[in-house]
Amino acid sequence: MMSEEVFQKMEKIHFIGIGGIGMSAQAMYEHFHGKKVTGSDPYSSERTQYLESIGIDVFKTHEEKNVYGVDEVIITPAISKDNPEYVYARNNNIKMTMRIEHFRSILSKYKGFAVTGTDGKSTTTAMLANSLINLNQDPYVFLGALHTKLEHGNYRSGKDTAVYELDESQPGFELFKPEYLIITNVRGDHLENYNNLDHYYDSFKRLIDNTNFVVTFEDEKKFRGNATFGVYSGDFRLVERKQEGFLQTVDVYTPWGEKKFLLPVPGYHNALNALAVITLLSSIGYDISDVINSLYDFRLPGRRFNVSYDDPEKKLTIVDDYSHTADEVEVLLKTAREVYSDRKVVLIFQPHRYTRLKREVEKFEKVLQIADEIYVTEVYGAFESKNGITARKIVEDIKRSIFIQDLNELKNISYDGNSVYLFVGAGDIYNVSQSIVNDLKKVSSHV
Repeated sequence: MMSEEVFQKMEKIHFIGIGGIGMSAQAMYEHFHGKKVTGSDPYSSERTQYLESIGIDVFKTHEEKNVYGVDEVIITPAISKDNPEYVYARNNNIKMTMRIEHFRSILSKYKGFAVTGTDGKSTTTAMLANSLINLNQDPYVFLGALHTKLEHGNYRSGKDTAVYELDESQPGFELFKPEYLIITNVRGDHLENYNNLDHYYDSFKRLIDNTNFVVTFEDEKKFRGNATFGVYSGDFRLVERKQEGFLQTVDVYTPWGEKKFLLPVPGYHNALNALAVITLLSSIGYDISDVINSLYDFRLPGRRFNVSYDDPEKKLTIVDDYSHTADEVEVLLKTAREVYSDRKVVLIFQPHRYTRLKREVEKFEKVLQIADEIYVTEVYGAFESKNGITARKIVEDIKRSIFIQDLNELKNISYDGNSVYLFVGAGDIYNVSQSIVNDLKKVSSHV
């Protein structure tokens, strides 16, 4: 048992909003490196419960007493300036560090493999970590989602290297200095956090300048890295793919000639994510055959085309997915069409952020129509104000769409056979889908 003297000498770090996917991973890093870690979060979640299970104290309310005696407080831009923990720390000269700065300080200790870009960050980071582990490496991993390959879901302890998802949504990501970097694509999302599009692009340029070896998506022609991948151009190119259920066979062109590999997850976008990983690892010295083989057991991270419920007799399936930009939703719907070609595709979509909806409303109106049936809920604001727009705007011109004001109304939908229901969005729609899944399981268990 730890002595009182040892406990008092331990560095104490408190995370405000510890349940966040990024904060929780950083909190676990500090916890497993001998710090006394606490945190606060009014929202009970799988992550807060997991943190408590490994010995981290999580307070359910924000109170100044939570930060009495701590040495450092980790904060995010989402924290209100009248938060009592923030106020107490500021008034008592307790060191306060932004999450991104704390993250950068952690990663400065290791050779870094970073993944950034508008789409596919979590999946590509998970693929990269999966491959390196299968190639007998032992990396730390910081992931913006949960993954079965990682010991702690979104975090893995390692040795000399770190694989991490680098969020481009806020300025500051350009200050990181990874050894290796994959930029999946660059599409000007989160522009509300930048001065303008040039500022956004310049941030990527600065990150590239900070990195020793960069892989970029050549089809975009925005940035050119040390090695490139694409469909129409690039050092590594996607030639052909065949989808059968969840398994796809992918043919690619490489500097070592054409190669073929099996990918046990669906979707054109995931074939490109895998190609990005193959491009990086084979370009920096790993044998390309070993890299290709390292993908054999890959599984998608949480809320990435995850089947939450499946009744094979009724052909009734519920899929949860985190897609929240118009491009991501389009790719998701096309993937569902491939995997479930004989089913009705029903989209239940919760838009995420008013600024994104306002910027992409016309694009959303177009891509949502790939589905056979469409339900659109009100926007999940993510701390944003309404900004004069409502999700009703999407459904006005789509005849087969229905607007849902209250998420609980989704429980009244008739969930029929020969259909796949996609619960889509980066907000709290997942909670409702899981409630519906539980109800369906109860019904099926009594049949």
